[in-house]
Amino acid sequence: MLGKKPVSGSKPENYPSYRTRLFLVITLIFFVFIVLISCTLYFFSINQVITEFTDSRQQAEKTFVSSAILTEVGIETFDAQYDFLLHDRMIPFIKAYEENRQDPSLINLNSLKTTISSGVPGEIELFMINKSGVVEYTTYERDKNMDFSQYPDFFSSLSLFLQGDEFKSDPWTRDFYDPKLYWKYGYHPTSDHEYILELGLRNDNYSQMHKKMLSSLKDIIEDAMNIQNIVHVEVYDKAYRKQTFWTKNKSQSLSSVTGVLTSEELTNLLNQTFESKKSFVFDNPQKNQVISIQYVDLSPVSSLSGSERSFIGILIFSREKIEEIILYYQVVFIVITIISLILGLIIAQYLSVYISRPITMMTEDIGIIASSSLTHSVRATGIHETEMLRHSINQMVASISEYIAEIETQKNSLENELFLREKAEKSLASANKRLTQLSQITRHDVLNQVTSLQLYLGLIPDLEDRSEISVYAERALNVVKKITQLLSFTYDNEKIGEDGAIWQNIGEILDQSQAEFSGRITIIHSCQNLEIKTDRLIKKVFYNLIDNTIRHGKTADRIWVSFEENDSGSIVYQDNGIGIPDDEKKKIFNRGYGKGTGIGMAFIKEVLESNDIQIIENGTLGHGVRFEIIIPKDHYRIIQKMSEN
Repeated sequence: MLGKKPVSGSKPENYPSYRTRLFLVITLIFFVFIVLISCTLYFFSINQVITEFTDSRQQAEKTFVSSAILTEVGIETFDAQYDFLLHDRMIPFIKAYEENRQDPSLINLNSLKTTISSGVPGEIELFMINKSGVVEYTTYERDKNMDFSQYPDFFSSLSLFLQGDEFKSDPWTRDFYDPKLYWKYGYHPTSDHEYILELGLRNDNYSQMHKKMLSSLKDIIEDAMNIQNIVHVEVYDKAYRKQTFWTKNKSQSLSSVTGVLTSEELTNLLNQTFESKKSFVFDNPQKNQVISIQYVDLSPVSSLSGSERSFIGILIFSREKIEEIILYYQVVFIVITIISLILGLIIAQYLSVYISRPITMMTEDIGIIASSSLTHSVRATGIHETEMLRHSINQMVASISEYIAEIETQKNSLENELFLREKAEKSLASANKRLTQLSQITRHDVLNQVTSLQLYLGLIPDLEDRSEISVYAERALNVVKKITQLLSFTYDNEKIGEDGAIWQNIGEILDQSQAEFSGRITIIHSCQNLEIKTDRLIKKVFYNLIDNTIRHGKTADRIWVSFEENDSGSIVYQDNGIGIPDDEKKKIFNRGYGKGTGIGMAFIKEVLESNDIQIIENGTLGHGVRFEIIIPKDHYRIIQKMSEN
């Protein structure tokens, strides 16, 4: 079959599949829809919770103000039972003023006090307040010269009251200076509108009845204020005194509950509120609270001192419940969103698989056809458009199969011819390379031996001792034998390539080398059972290694050859010569480098590499050479000789 031609451009696997894109689009639609719905429902729910909390707070504030006003009205109604007594005792006071020509200085207040107090349970004090709001005359020395103009609201009420001619009274009121004392005051303007005549009644029994009345209203007030989110309530009058009757959660102080309202801050807050007469609300993030400051205005009530009995309520609302509800909604909506997303992913996966199945089937079939299976047909998809495409593809594949069959026949013929030609060329190149290598090494070695022969023959005529002639003649004869062996080796290697690589015993090769170099060096090895698969030039490799040791090792007189086996096999060749410098370890394998002909080590490397074997030198200078011949796993074997069995 014809080889596949690379397709230009990016590989198909670099692009996302149609199914993946469809899955992502559907997933994105589901994700946006689910997140949009979830967020809308979540924010609607949270807003509803916050609105309910706000409505609850506002309702609590209204309830508090309404309860306070209704309580005051109820107390006024209850305390009105003493108005008749005060009104009755006010008549002598008015009469005395008129009889003394409307001159207060002519009235004996103490004597008049005795007359008025006769038959009255408790004590009565007399007060005369001038147009400036000052207590000008009184039987109660402590309050003499008290200036009510310092209390603008009350003074305004007094000024307006002074212009009338009616009797008015206050409910039992706590003394401004002594909280233990309670007063019941009655007022009447003089006919000349210059003074306000005031009677003050003190009676412990009456005040106790007033307190009991307050207690009777306590349950109603507490029920009205029993709202879940209120954690603390405190009430302060205009003297900044805390009204314990209105306090909720009495065991804790306002500062400990809020963590922010210290005594000084509370005083400033009360002062600002009484001045502005406005209610307001602010958050307390430190304790996750809402603090509501409610100004309860009692000036509309019928009593004259109603404005002075106005007070401030501090309501502390906890946001913990609402935060718990919000957290609950968050968890619920997160879980619902995750579940919805998972379901969306499952639906998106199913839809993408279902919609893309026809295209996936055709892609798989075309992939099979493209992978050289031209007999495979594209499967039916059941969709009109893809069926038309399937029919066209199958026709195209049939035509291509016919063309390929014809091309395949021609290709096989050409490949067979090319294979034979390449085989012949490779054989010729291999033989030429080996002959060149053999020629170089043989010429190199023969020239060395001829040089030795010329030396020996040149010395013989100059010998004085004729007995030494036989010695040099014998050496010359040995040189001739070596030359003969080299030529014989050349003859043997002319046939290299005919039998290819063969298994050769390294121990035997080393033993033969020891015999050749006998008397010149000692070879010690442990390679008796090692065979490697190479051509016959391996003998020349070891011959040249040993010859190099003798020529260049200087102090070398021993050679060690061993075998090591790890991921591959290694023949380690070592001597005890001078070694090779680090900067020459690679250079020695270059052709032409060295002190001799420069082809010995280069030849060794070329012979080994032609057999897929590597050689490196990793010895230490001064401790001899160390050549490591690295052999692939399938190029060596360990044998067991008969003598060992």
